Amino acid sequence: MRKIFQKIIAYSLCAALLAVPFSILPSFNARAAEPVVVVIDPGHGGSNLGTEYLAIPEKVYTMVVAQHMKEQLEKYDNVKVYMTHETDIDMSLKERAEFAASVHADFLFSLHFNMSLSHALYGSEVWVPSSGILYSQGYSAANEFLMQFEEMGLFNRGIKTRIGKNGKSDYYGVIRESALRGIPALIVEHCHVDHANDEGYVQSPEMLKEFGYRDAEAVARYFGLVSKDGKTDYSGYAPLAIPVPSSRVCNDTTAPSYVSASLIKYDRTGRYATVELTAADEESPIQYYSYSYDNGLTWSALQPWAKGNSTMTVSVSMGYGKKDTLIFKVYNLYDITTDSNVINLETAEK
Repeated sequence: MRKIFQKIIAYSLCAALLAVPFSILPSFNARAAEPVVVVIDPGHGGSNLGTEYLAIPEKVYTMVVAQHMKEQLEKYDNVKVYMTHETDIDMSLKERAEFAASVHADFLFSLHFNMSLSHALYGSEVWVPSSGILYSQGYSAANEFLMQFEEMGLFNRGIKTRIGKNGKSDYYGVIRESALRGIPALIVEHCHVDHANDEGYVQSPEMLKEFGYRDAEAVARYFGLVSKDGKTDYSGYAPLAIPVPSSRVCNDTTAPSYVSASLIKYDRTGRYATVELTAADEESPIQYYSYSYDNGLTWSALQPWAKGNSTMTVSVSMGYGKKDTLIFKVYNLYDITTDSNVINLETAEK
């Protein structure tokens, strides 16, 4: 049935076609010298299909969204919009950055859709450069994208950096190659195509169009653009100001340092447990939690953590059958996990 459903989606779509030491505040102004030059990079292309979880490969989605983004951005004054490619061709990451440099780009936005190996993750995330003013510019712009996606109902997985094995440069090629040319670049992962929470966002031409419009909105707000018809004016808008870091902002490679689960109440009749969860991670925020009542053999779907809080109270439906224990797992910004203590339900007060 899933394959049939995927084919229906495919036909309809085809027819429609991240605690860091900081230095001084950045001296850049998001409102670059006019006109602003924006380069949109539809991720993948040609023989590089991208994610293939759905019937249509990722490269098709990214091109559709990029075209809508370009169309919408061109409704604003004082902005020149380019795409790294407008046809389905092979193009290296270096070539994409070289193109951006050739048109004197103020920013490169690489559009993507996500998938996890476990098929358990959901939400939007943005990857940014890891050092200097490019980090500050990237983080500020990334925040605009994620605010747009949250308004659409998507889970915010945060703004992230990733460092290469040498520890001296960015891992992702389009960010690294752009940084070498002094151009800030983002990798925008709109959502996860392999999770029920997100898949509806890519299964209609209307939603892909909205992604394109939301992307354009994020860029317009960041650069303080004014629409040609005068109806939309972001000239007075102030994007998030991010200090320039004094050193490279590295990704968190360690698990959450502390997780505790304390049973508040166990209702044997109603078959639910109320638990106080406390978790800490000194390097990145907690994103999700899950639970298991078979000693970790299977785990629940990921639940969103209450952002900004170290402690939250949760209720777990135990269902039917004999269940003696309850254990929790928490996930940080980089999906690294730590398990809690085991709650013994057999010794809990009735």
